[in-house]
Amino acid sequence: HLPLVVIDTKGQDIPGYPAVTRDAAGQEIRKRDIYDQSYYTMAWDGRDIIDVEVSVIDNKNRNNHPLDEPDFVTKSEMRVRGNSSRNFEKTPYLLNFLKEDGTNRDIKVMGMESHHQWALHGPYLDKSLVRNYLWYNLSGAVMEYAPNVRYCELILNGEYQGLYLMTETITNGGNTSRLRLRDTLKDTEITGYLLRLDRPTEADRGSLRDVYSYSERLLLTQVDVSLRYPSTYRLTPELAWDIELDFSAFEKSLYSLDYDTKDYGYENWIDVDSFVDYFLLNELSYNVDAGTYSTYLYKEVEGKYKLCVWDFNNACGNYMENEGSPDAGFHLHEKLWYNMLFRDEEFVEQILIRYEQLRGTLFDEDYLMRYIDDTLAYLGPAVARNNERWADSMKNWEPLVPVERNVHSHEEAVVQLKDWILGRIHWMDNNIHALKQYSHPSRNKLYNY
Repeated sequence: HLPLVVIDTKGQDIPGYPAVTRDAAGQEIRKRDIYDQSYYTMAWDGRDIIDVEVSVIDNKNRNNHPLDEPDFVTKSEMRVRGNSSRNFEKTPYLLNFLKEDGTNRDIKVMGMESHHQWALHGPYLDKSLVRNYLWYNLSGAVMEYAPNVRYCELILNGEYQGLYLMTETITNGGNTSRLRLRDTLKDTEITGYLLRLDRPTEADRGSLRDVYSYSERLLLTQVDVSLRYPSTYRLTPELAWDIELDFSAFEKSLYSLDYDTKDYGYENWIDVDSFVDYFLLNELSYNVDAGTYSTYLYKEVEGKYKLCVWDFNNACGNYMENEGSPDAGFHLHEKLWYNMLFRDEEFVEQILIRYEQLRGTLFDEDYLMRYIDDTLAYLGPAVARNNERWADSMKNWEPLVPVERNVHSHEEAVVQLKDWILGRIHWMDNNIHALKQYSHPSRNKLYNY
């Protein structure tokens, strides 16, 4: 009953996988340095992307079959995407739909608004299969914008690949989709822009690492700020410089002694509601990447800075690079921008008020448990198909440390996720007011006088 995405690579290998070398004994070693693009495989012609054929089958009133008439067939660019996730056996992909002349082709996909660029995320580290779906949709109900997602099943070169999430990438869109980052006024094009904070070597195609941030100069962050929009062909040196000056002015205001004043403070630059909601969503889910990696900051035409959520793969106790994220403790208040925002008593008070509002609605534990159950009921037999396809990994793959954290079935993963969320809500209820300590005048004498 889920839409089918059928991709034919015409016999080409998909580029973007971590490169493989051999040790002295001839054993294959997959390089895992995710910071260096030279470790990624390339296409046969030396490009980092290939042209493929994509079909989407989405019957409205009956089940879908691979030989059904598709909703659409399109030429598309395709490559592996992600950072650590590109090492997973179930691979995430980027699709960029094209017209025959090679220009971008915007298409409505599974009820989502027309666009040419999409991410195919395959739940793999998340054996419950629901983390990204749950938190993207919850974020969309809380914030002004979060990427839309739809479940589908992927068939790649005739082979079933299991359950995937077709996901909007964060970029400019029309009036009803994605971000409003460009407009035309009196025959003059005016633009907003989109920035991404991520690892020092940005691997995603289309990024420009050309924004040297005030935070970098102060050594407050080791991540780079890349300009994701305007895209390369629209960006002039003058516009890039204007964006860098604009962004630096915001950070200088935030990190100055005037950070909380009416005339010069941060509220002149940011949409406070957006920063409040982003904080609560990423704290409730304990999304450890937020504020460090895959962090998106955008400024729409004639607007203020807002944040956009991305990637909850590691959320809810599923972080694999260390001993996991507990259901206790805060983390985002110490990270970029928030380490200053939390010096302001008014900002902290807005956090507390908003948490109480959401706690009675979208953060209600019964609501969240039902959402998970309803999602799995909707997926139906697709769960069993996916888990059969990845049965060996489900049983034997143990990426989390210590090993006791790993589960070996979908059922265990769902129980683990629910228990974690319930524990996290209980801890947040009992400790949310402790955030006041970070804005107390005695702690911030240097900044408040």
